[in-house]
Amino acid sequence: MMSENAELVKRYVAAVERFDLEEVETLIDGGMTFEELPNRIRPAGGTDDHAAILAGLARAGERKVLASQRYVFGGIVEAGDRVIVEGRWEGTMAVPVGRLRVGDKMIAHLCMIFGIKDGKIAWQRNYDCYEDFSAK
Repeated sequence: MMSENAELVKRYVAAVERFDLEEVETLIDGGMTFEELPNRIRPAGGTDDHAAILAGLARAGERKVLASQRYVFGGIVEAGDRVIVEGRWEGTMAVPVGRLRVGDKMIAHLCMIFGIKDGKIAWQRNYDCYEDFSAK
């Protein structure tokens, strides 16, 4: 049986997958931060505050770059108020990017770490390893 914290994270990831801004807002803390370590999409990495997280999800929900996305969980580990998820992300392209054409999948292997506070997600740190999609 999964803990409340792990269930919260699964609900959050499912809401992000659906670009469901309203549900995401009910699951995250008002001071949530999202840290993304350097990767192909965000080479310098960066940290987003609550407003930037919601704005980014709203932009993604317009489906101008991604037609859809899917998270596949490989495993969940809990350590106190932290939930660690290993998995895979697949984004179906709405526009060409690099050698990917419309309908192709961009793929990332990832590790996401979530901090839980008072039943809400307080912070998220992502280690996203994208498969090569550069033009050749």
